[in-house]
Amino acid sequence: MKKLLLIVLVAAMIFSTGFSAENSTNGITDDSVKIGTFQALSGAVAFIGVSMNKGMEAYFNWINENGGIYGRKIDLISVDDQFVPSKTVIEVKRLVEQDKVFAIVGGLGTPGCLAVMDYLNEGGVPFVYQGSGSSLLSIPPKKYIFSVQPNYSIEAPIVGKYLTEVANKKRIGMIYRAAEDGKEAYAALRAWLRENGKSDMLVRAIAVDPAQTSFDNEIIKMMQSGVDAVYLLTFTDQTPNILKQSRDYGFEPLFVSCYPNAEPKLIQLAEGAAEGMEAMAWVDLNDPEAENYLKYMDIFQATYPDEIPDAYAAAGFIAAELFTEGLRRAGENPTRESLVEGLESLNGWQGIITPIITYYPYDPENEKARLGLNAMYILRVEGDQMLKAIDWVKMGE
Repeated sequence: MKKLLLIVLVAAMIFSTGFSAENSTNGITDDSVKIGTFQALSGAVAFIGVSMNKGMEAYFNWINENGGIYGRKIDLISVDDQFVPSKTVIEVKRLVEQDKVFAIVGGLGTPGCLAVMDYLNEGGVPFVYQGSGSSLLSIPPKKYIFSVQPNYSIEAPIVGKYLTEVANKKRIGMIYRAAEDGKEAYAALRAWLRENGKSDMLVRAIAVDPAQTSFDNEIIKMMQSGVDAVYLLTFTDQTPNILKQSRDYGFEPLFVSCYPNAEPKLIQLAEGAAEGMEAMAWVDLNDPEAENYLKYMDIFQATYPDEIPDAYAAAGFIAAELFTEGLRRAGENPTRESLVEGLESLNGWQGIITPIITYYPYDPENEKARLGLNAMYILRVEGDQMLKAIDWVKMGE
């Protein structure tokens, strides 16, 4: 009889909360939603991680100050993985298994994102937005992994199409990171050129160590090959170093760089050598008079007064904005499954600065189910600014 009474009391306690067992253990309370993110908050790429985290914090602060979502405030736990995938694994497992977060939002870096992708998907933990260009995150689709950024299998063919059909370049070179992202972009560029009968236009491709800082040998080889355009799948200090060292050699092809370089800070780092460089881009913030841009600035500066958000802060803002829209659509008593359904209901949705996003119900055969963006535009460095040079380009059009 005592056992029966105990069971009844426990059941009453559970049902009185209004939540399922999943909710009570996975970050949802009556007044909060606990989520986690991993960023490089220290180390060599901390300038990216710190900015991205600021963008997330600013958006969530604004949401919380305006009543949250169905009365629940969003509690963001940010961990520092230093862009080291072994640390990413440790920190993400701690977020999921100890902090009991509802979802992971806005993780930074291809190595870390790939390191935890299967763990999160197999555990049924939504992972919304990855600061990565790897197509492995979205193809084949994983039920709980929602990508946003264009992957390098999308970017590289757009670069190939642009250089050969718009810029009319005849001899293309490529310098790429000897890592998952660089190899993917190289393979995608070669495939597009081959499929379009232009294989002979890629005359030199050189893989470089992701930690390499001097590129004399690579620049000399490019010069000897007579290239008139170079696609750079490099970032952090590598891109400005290549530009500066190329200037010293008098090497002046058209440089087109991957989208992590679509950031005005690069102009300063290149010390005058970035003039004319073009960068792939997908966050369109080129009109400072636009209503949504002004709203974005107001939200960001409410948390970080007098700071001008960079491209990485914009990425964090988008990650937060997208997750919040999915949470809103998940309903008053959200579960991880209803969050997935909420995100899957996005069809041509656009946020304050988030570009048009469409997801589809999970289908392992539908490569678009979790793809995010498949279009980009091109910025060109003119003086101390990056200005739109080519409007949105979508493969297949």
